[in-house]
Amino acid sequence: MGRRHLSAAATLVAFAVASATPASAGIAWRVLAGGPAVGATGSSTTAAVAFDRAAASRLAARLPVAGARAVRGVDLSRSGVVAIFGEFGCRDHRIGVARIVRRGTVLAVTLVERALAPGTAECMAIFPTYRVLAVDESAVGRPFPTRATVSVARA
Repeated sequence: MGRRHLSAAATLVAFAVASATPASAGIAWRVLAGGPAVGATGSSTTAAVAFDRAAASRLAARLPVAGARAVRGVDLSRSGVVAIFGEFGCRDHRIGVARIVRRGTVLAVTLVERALAPGTAECMAIFPTYRVLAVDESAVGRPFPTRATVSVARA
């Protein structure tokens, strides 16, 4: 294989990687609120979505004041809301959203738990926490997802 062939192959690979990046990157999000949640969230981490006023109202009722205010402040004609509930307690500050992708009628949210910095300690309390995220409707696509799933990975 000559240099011209290698150059053409490299260009083809670069194009394939560049065109595959948006699909693998998932859906962009913005964190609107987070912190201790009200009531028990159950033994597993869960998520809920809202793309209309009725769903947003039901979701806001499950959140503390700051979270409910964030949900009500979203322009639902342009964005949707994803709320994540988990029993993260004191380690909540180490939990981050790694990516959101659409799988049919479901938004799949992947969280990542970052390791505790060496030489630091944190409390061991477990209590419910939440995150409210906004996602652009144009990135999600129609028809809008009706559910969300969550998985947690270690960093």
